[in-house]
This record gives sequence, structure tokens and C-alpha cells, in this order.
Amino acid sequence: MSGSFEKSVKGGTKIKLAAPKAKYVEHILIATHAGEAGVAEIFRALQNRLRDSTWTIVFKSLIIAHLMIREGEPNVTLKYLSNSPSKLAISNFSDGFFTAQVQGTNVRHYHGYVLSRAKAFRDTKVDWVREGQARLKKQTVSKGLLRETKTVQMQINALLKCDVSA
Repeated sequence: MSGSFEKSVKGGTKIKLAAPKAKYVEHILIATHAGEAGVAEIFRALQNRLRDSTWTIVFKSLIIAHLMIREGEPNVTLKYLSNSPSKLAISNFSDGFFTAQVQGTNVRHYHGYVLSRAKAFRDTKVDWVREGQARLKKQTVSKGLLRETKTVQMQINALLKCDVSA
């Protein structure tokens, strides 16, 4: 089964500047329903792609990870990444051309956002994007409102660094 997930990861992270194809993403999302073992299998295949020297491959790998968080089984990918943030490590890409420089910065900021989501989950056991709003409304200062607000602010700051206009 791992070979088929590897094929989907490679297909979903091709160098071509286009969104990952749905057929690959859907197959990858199936792995989140298998729990942490399935997610670990995907990240084993994603690790080489995240460390690639081409910014489009790294960017698409981060998109895959983000889609696993957003559309996969709730909290499974975040839990995995919060326990092993190094699995999301990216390498330096060749910033020789202007496009690579601009996009390289954007990819690093996007990486920072996805990582901040995992760190926020590690610290609070809450995916603030999916379910945090109601929790903050009910939370009291004595039960950690200020600490959790700080966590949300750090996540928002990481998101605001992403420049989608470039």
C-alpha cells in the first residue's frame, strides 16, 4: 500500500506550476482515515519532496500537508505534526532567479504558517481554524484565555506573512 501512496505524493507534487490534481489528493486524504500510521506513511513519501531544491515541488508538498490538515480526518495530521514537527522540514531551494527568490520567501512563510498550526495544536490540543472560535468565547482568564489568545495570535501572525499577491 505504501507504494501507491508514494505514487500519489509524487503525482500530486509534480514540478508543473498547477494545483495538485484531485485524484492524487483524494487518495492521500484516505490515509488520514487510517490514523497516525497512514499519515506517517504519507509524510515518509513527502519528506523527499519537502527537501527538494525546486520551489514548486516544496510548495505543492506543503499544500498537500495543509489539505491533509484541513480536509482529512480531524486532528490526525495536526497530532502527527505536533509530535514530529521535523517531518515538515524544508530545505533551501535555488534562489538564483527572481521568481525563485520571491516564491522561495512565500514558500518559507507558508511553511511557517503550517508549522505554527501544528505548534498551536501541540500547545492547546485545539485546531483553532476548525473549532477555536467557540472555545475562545467560552474561555475564562482563569482557565487560560490569555495563553490561548497568544497562541491564536502567533498563528494569525504566521498567516499574515504569507503574500498571496506575489
